[in-house]
Amino acid sequence: MQQVAIHTPQNVEIGFPIAELGKRVIAKSTDYVIVILFFWLVYRVYESIVGPLYFLRDMWSNRAVFILLFLPVYTYSFWFEVLLRGRTPGKIVMKLQVMRLDGLPYSWENALIRWMFTIIDWLPTMGITGFIAISTTKNGQRLGDLAAGTVLINMKKDVGIDQTILLELSNDYQPVYNQVIRLSDNDMRIIKESFENAVKNKDYETIRKLRKKVESVIQASDQNSNDVNFIQTVMRDFNYYTNR
Repeated sequence: MQQVAIHTPQNVEIGFPIAELGKRVIAKSTDYVIVILFFWLVYRVYESIVGPLYFLRDMWSNRAVFILLFLPVYTYSFWFEVLLRGRTPGKIVMKLQVMRLDGLPYSWENALIRWMFTIIDWLPTMGITGFIAISTTKNGQRLGDLAAGTVLINMKKDVGIDQTILLELSNDYQPVYNQVIRLSDNDMRIIKESFENAVKNKDYETIRKLRKKVESVIQASDQNSNDVNFIQTVMRDFNYYTNR
């Protein structure tokens, strides 16, 4: 399986399998089905609300209302990739995710660029342009990925207890913080040792300080997770990304 090297800000290189073309097609098809269903639902709402009042509106007003109601349909992939950190429902089903080649967190700017290039990659040629780009570029990138500095990777992996160096992971484990790739092996070794000693000694103040330090490095936080769960999640995610 072809892999792409993600270079983290700490100059740690982590290899990820590039998403296979078949999985991309299935993920895109799944998203299209959802878009079509959503389009139908919005159209029914438009007809029931705007239709009876059509005679009260001029042509431009009706077009404005139409565009406003259907805007979520047009921007489907953009909003999902922003909210789900590089994933859409179709990508989740096929265990795919968009990541930046420089290892930094996937941002709304990256999602916007990829969405804008969808017009070139998929719409005019029914996906032929995107297919050619994916087939000919080194990392299987479409034009939107090349412009945004991103790549679509395969997140599925088989994890056994003999492969884990930190915590045992289930086969269907889904990482929470892809920013953990900013950490080096030595960083994680220090985090793990400090955390285990603090838990053993019930030193919750050290755990709190450790969490704040980790949050500042990976630039991620979760207000709904306590200190212990946050550190454990970070260790699991690091284990997931670095042991494949």
